[in-house]
Amino acid sequence: MDARSLRGARGMEGQGKRMEPFQTIDARGWEPPEPMVRVLEALGALPRGRKIVMLLHREPRPLFRILKISGFDCRSRLVPEGHFEVTIWHASDAPAPRGSDE
Repeated sequence: MDARSLRGARGMEGQGKRMEPFQTIDARGWEPPEPMVRVLEALGALPRGRKIVMLLHREPRPLFRILKISGFDCRSRLVPEGHFEVTIWHASDAPAPRGSDE
């Protein structure tokens, strides 16, 4: 995974810098099952109160049921640039207000 594909707060802990509230996985152009494998790996280490924002060229419908069963919630939207933005968080965390920019 290159730096463009995985951005966010990784590696900032303990450096005196403020941790970002989200981690971005840019999976545009990846072929299945790579996006699902990578997001499920990242979810295993996702602290409460943080989110993963995944960018994809198609909506990952098979992922939604896996997220629900695993205790996560998500919001998917088609952004003006023409790709999908899927925001994922622990279901027990309060979701972002509707219409907010994650």
